[in-house]
Amino acid sequence: MCFFAFIPIFVKMKSNYHIYVLIFLLFFVSQLKAQKRFIPGVKLGMTATQVDGDTYQGYHKAGPIAGASLTAKLSEKWSGQFEVFYVQKGSRHNGNPDEGDFSYYLMQLNYIEVPLLFQYHQKKFTFDLGPGFAYLFKSKEYNFYGEIFGNNPFNPLEVNGNIGLNYNIFNNLGISWRFSYSLNTIRAYNTGASFWFNPGQKNNQLSFTLTYQFNRAKTE
Repeated sequence: MCFFAFIPIFVKMKSNYHIYVLIFLLFFVSQLKAQKRFIPGVKLGMTATQVDGDTYQGYHKAGPIAGASLTAKLSEKWSGQFEVFYVQKGSRHNGNPDEGDFSYYLMQLNYIEVPLLFQYHQKKFTFDLGPGFAYLFKSKEYNFYGEIFGNNPFNPLEVNGNIGLNYNIFNNLGISWRFSYSLNTIRAYNTGASFWFNPGQKNNQLSFTLTYQFNRAKTE
């Protein structure tokens, strides 16, 4: 069943529904542990993000990332991986009083994201490449005076491209680095103006996670 068929259910749940989603994912993973054809896993980590087009620069916004994965081996070197996780993106600017900058800005974007990845395995390293599809269920913006209202709404759906590198520490435990970038605009500018090299705002994300795969064969 398509993931986006569950979107109306997400919207009707309470603000902490992503916790219930993760509990469901962990239960789903536990049911797959006995399967040999697929390799279920879980991931937990942090993101460093910025939003291109918000006039601020730098990966200054940290956020959580947590969810589950399902890997299918396609050949000795290749596999496909399906993931579902909660991730917080956005941007942050704390100003610099020493240089006369007393401004403050915080953007928090909470997504349920589904990457579909191709993976290439080389000894203990795995390379990821593929698209991702994300649903924005909550967004907030703040400045020095408090929460901001009245800006253009965010696009509820994001399509992104992903490239990553994983390293197997032990048999089932690994660490991952991934770069993700929006392929569509997550929000148009308040002026409504856009052009080819400046269409609007886009998510720019680095993620660092610990991953655990339950049925992974021992490394030869």
